[in-house]
Amino acid sequence: MRRWLSFASVAMALTLPIGVAAGQEQVIGFEGLSTQAALPGYMGFTWSTGFNEWAIATASGFSSLFRPSSGQANAVSDEMSYISFSRPEFFNLNSMFLGEFLPPGRSEFANTMIYGYRGGDLVYSMDVDYNLASMSKVDFDWTNVDKVSIAAVKGRVLVDDISVTSTPEPATVALVGTGLLGLFLFRRRKAQARITA
Repeated sequence: MRRWLSFASVAMALTLPIGVAAGQEQVIGFEGLSTQAALPGYMGFTWSTGFNEWAIATASGFSSLFRPSSGQANAVSDEMSYISFSRPEFFNLNSMFLGEFLPPGRSEFANTMIYGYRGGDLVYSMDVDYNLASMSKVDFDWTNVDKVSIAAVKGRVLVDDISVTSTPEPATVALVGTGLLGLFLFRRRKAQARITA
């Protein structure tokens, strides 16, 4: 029994760093990019839109679209264009700051749908009301998605401080489990050899 307890404690000690590393939050804030930045690959994600690329609003570029929730920049979609971000590995979408910009003289009610995909299958959807005056934090708590898509609006979608958490790949978990099983069997065989000798 003591050996089993010592093995269990070693197994927990070995897997704890993997769980901690996999659960680290990453906040994507679009700082340090030029206003006409091409975002593919930025922060490990692919950034897509319906028409052109994402734009970056700063105090000196696209200033009418500049409403960061923190820092000195926020991302902007083209007018009436959907936007999405994805990566091959699964991630958890925790939250993001969203707003909408409408051209002067327009004041339509601002809402849209946001979708979360896993392997091409729709697994989450949320109807979101935009704030036309400032950025608002939207909490998602979506787990194991690989793509998030924001439907087109009549104006431009403003995005900032996207909070994501990496999730461990199944192959990594299987590799650690196999290693722990091998360690257990090795110790068991060694213990049996001592008993028979």
